[in-house]
Order: sequence, then structure tokens, then C-alpha cells
Amino acid sequence: MKKIVSTILVFLCIAIIGCIVIFTGSKPAKKEISVHHEWGKLKEAIVGIGEDLIIPTYSEYTSFIYDSKYIDMMKEYGGTKAVDLEPEQIKEAIKQINKLAKVLEDRGVIVHRSHRLRPQEKKYLEYVQKGSMSFFARDPILVIGNNVIETALKVPMRAKERYAIRPILRKRLKNSNANYVSMPVVSPEFGEGGMYLEGGDVLLNGHEIYVGNSGRTSNKAGIDWLQNFLGLKYKVHEIKINPEFEHLDCVLSLPRPGLMVICKDAIKGKLPKSIRDWDAIEVSIPEAKKLGANLFVIDEKTCIVDTQHHRIAEELRKRGQEVIEIPYGEVATWGGAFRCSHHPLRRESKLE
Repeated sequence: MKKIVSTILVFLCIAIIGCIVIFTGSKPAKKEISVHHEWGKLKEAIVGIGEDLIIPTYSEYTSFIYDSKYIDMMKEYGGTKAVDLEPEQIKEAIKQINKLAKVLEDRGVIVHRSHRLRPQEKKYLEYVQKGSMSFFARDPILVIGNNVIETALKVPMRAKERYAIRPILRKRLKNSNANYVSMPVVSPEFGEGGMYLEGGDVLLNGHEIYVGNSGRTSNKAGIDWLQNFLGLKYKVHEIKINPEFEHLDCVLSLPRPGLMVICKDAIKGKLPKSIRDWDAIEVSIPEAKKLGANLFVIDEKTCIVDTQHHRIAEELRKRGQEVIEIPYGEVATWGGAFRCSHHPLRRESKLE
């Protein structure tokens, strides 16, 4: 009898151990969030949409529009759906951003599209400024390493853009390795005393982080917050840029180590030492205002350039880059181009 009991106990122990192994082994792996550089091979990204575009009412903080005709439009038609005013142009802009998403998917990139804002979200902060857009997924978040940061945008009507991305993050960050945080909420007056940081101002080079400050969007308080949050292992460099431009990525791109595309006339002072001596493809002020320096980097060897910037594409090809040219002019008239239109969640690159 004792022998039978002992045998049963042995089998029970084996069964229990087996179950533990099975259940432990079948535990889903954490879904990685990882972005360390501008040029790592893109594996997953959020891409904006064009359907939510409502002309903003004019405000002194509406600094993302370059074309004077859109300034006049804001003053006269603020709060109106853009498609009701310029249906052909808006349809073309939507077509262009959808084409960008398709090019990425064809390259094997996992693409998440920004969500349309719900009615109550569209009304957020309307007492300050009416309007909405979801073209530019770059600005309301910032991914550095495995940190996913909701940023603080300076243009009042753009503060609601986080709501177009939150449903993606909520689903994507479950069982992930991400550290998900939000910056302090912008004060209601949106004045100069606030703390601002926008994704378009932040470029990544491992532990070297470059943040633009044109006086129009990100400011010193936001830059200091980022340095404090990231800690001593990172060095956050402030780069002063000409106030004609909104973000650093309007005047600087880093398509691979040792190569930059830059509008030098838009940079005030010296670049950080870590990139100062890199080979530079120079962009003029007029080209930069049409977002010629705002590339889409797929990997170290491949990038996307607007067809209107063929000269810049040819300079990249001379340096061994594969360049995909697609039209993006209708999106660019709204103040952002390829880099602005997406935010990476995963890039393959090693952090030294």
C-alpha cells in the first residue's frame, strides 16, 4: 500500500512540475517598445490621419502655419471643416498620408493609424481656440528608449491630439516593457511661463538627445524637465533655431550615423559636439520652409523624400542612400512633412 501511495505522489509531483513549466513557458513575452536613434530600422510606428482637420481660429499661439493664405483662412473661417473650404486639396492631403502608410506597410512596418477624435474631445479647450488636426502623430508623444511620454503642446487646439493616440497606446502598452508617463498639464493661459515640449523638436542619438528651441514651441522649462526625467545617463542638448521655424526636425534630420540633412542658416550658434563634424547635406531657407529637411528615415540605408525636393534626394543618393520619392506637398502646407506624420514605437538599433 505504501508503495502505491508513494508512486501516486511521485506522479502528482511530476504532473505539478509539468504544469508549472507549461504555464510559465507559455507566458506571453513582453511587447517591446524601443527607440534609441533616428536611423534604426523601423519596425512599428503610429501614422497620422487627415480626416479630422478643422481650421483653427486665429491665435497668437498658432505658430505652425507658414503660408499667409492659411493665416487669412484662420481669421475668416476658423472653426470650419477644412474639407468644406478646400475639398480637392484636403482629399489629396489624405491620399498622400495614406500612401505614406501603405509604403511603410509594404516594407513590413507595423502601422497604427491615429484615431478620429470623438465629439467631446473635439470640444476640448475650444474656449481658448477652436480647431483640430491629427496629421502629425510626432508631436503629442515622445518615445525615448522604452519611455513613452505624453508631451505638452503650446498651440491650444493641438493639446487634444493626445486623444487621437491614447487608444493605440492603451492597447499597445499592455504587457509591454514601456514606462508610460505624462508631462505636467499646460496651464490654461498657454503663455510664456508654461512648460512645453513637442516631439518634432526632439532628435535621438543614443544617450545624446537634441531638443530644438525656436521660441515658438518647446522651451527651456520643457527641456529641463526632459533632462530631469531621463536622468544622468542621458545628455539633453538645447539647440536654438531661427524663430521662422517651428521644430528642430524642420531644419535637421539624421538619416544615418555621420550624415545629416541641415538648414545651417536656421541654426543659432554651434551644434552639439557629437554631431558637429558630420557630413552635411545643406538645405536652403526656402527649401526648409517647404519641409525639405524633414525626411522619413526607414533605416540607415533608406529614407523617403517629397518629390518636390528631388535635389535633396539626389544628394542622399550620392552618399549611397536608397531614396523613395513620393508627393507630400499638400500635407506639408499644414506645417509638417514625413517625420512629423509618424512616431516610431520600435526601431532596431543598439544603445552603446
